[in-house]
Amino acid sequence: MNVRRNVMLGGALLTLVGLMSTPKLLFGSDQPRAKELIQQACVQCHRLEGQADSRFNLRAPDLIWAGSKYNRPWLIRWLTGKEAPLYVKGYRWDLSEGAVKHPVVTESEANAIADYFDKHNKDPRVTVGAYDVTKVTKFEAAFGGMAYKAHACLGCHTVEENGKLIGGQQSAALEKSGQRYNMDWLFRFGLNPQDFVPHSGEFLADATEPQLRAVLGYLATQGVPDFKYYEPWTAPEFGKASVGRGKVIYKEYCMQCHGAIGKGDGPAASTLEPKPAIHANINFSEVPTEYLYNMINHGGAAMGKSANMPYWGLTIGQQGVADVMVYLKATFKGPK
Repeated sequence: MNVRRNVMLGGALLTLVGLMSTPKLLFGSDQPRAKELIQQACVQCHRLEGQADSRFNLRAPDLIWAGSKYNRPWLIRWLTGKEAPLYVKGYRWDLSEGAVKHPVVTESEANAIADYFDKHNKDPRVTVGAYDVTKVTKFEAAFGGMAYKAHACLGCHTVEENGKLIGGQQSAALEKSGQRYNMDWLFRFGLNPQDFVPHSGEFLADATEPQLRAVLGYLATQGVPDFKYYEPWTAPEFGKASVGRGKVIYKEYCMQCHGAIGKGDGPAASTLEPKPAIHANINFSEVPTEYLYNMINHGGAAMGKSANMPYWGLTIGQQGVADVMVYLKATFKGPK
């Protein structure tokens, strides 16, 4: 097995060396040349078409959807040998074949290959804009880190935490996932990893969509030290927040537990433990905006409080969250 693998790898490397030694310059629009590179080198290990298959059967990650999966700058660096190995101990799930050094191409060749993937290897299942990385908040990323660990992702994937690598090396290293992946593709992958790689990501099956989005927010920050977090309370919805609309939403949703005038005596409160917060006793103008937003949008459990407090963001939307916040601040001023 090892002899056969080494022969195949040696053949791929010799082929690639021969291709790189040609005096012809390669431009991004040179699709036939890119196809020749891919067919003579990449397909030695990777598949570019077919159905999803298990890592028990494959020698390297599928490139069937490479045009949707990878961010171009990272892909260029990877193909030109400027990135660390993704599968430190090898790709096969049973680790029966160790890691091998990936062939390196020139930058012009890498750009041509990236162009080819972009044209021929897009994934129609991926919705452009399904995950907006510009809307990731610092809280969401932190919560995503907790969800990442709670769903056992850390058992197989490494990430960076406090300047150190942590986690298992059974699967793809994720410490630079924010640079590597197109988050629209990663979101679709997270919805059902089995569609892409059977035996992969089983532990995400019981994650809710908000949890999945939070995990992606966490991964989006990996390898991006200057990541710019979104501050939703600076968004247009908050500039046009309405106390009147907030009052209507409070009556429709919040009063069921917190009561019509915030005394914690709503119709659902009598059997709840712990009891709902008594809004009438809180001066909401002194509650930090970020804390109040996170409590309403993400819910009590995410904030280390009672799980009886739902995450309302999906139900009332960002405008609704903004409206409820201004209503609380305008209405409840603490004990008189």
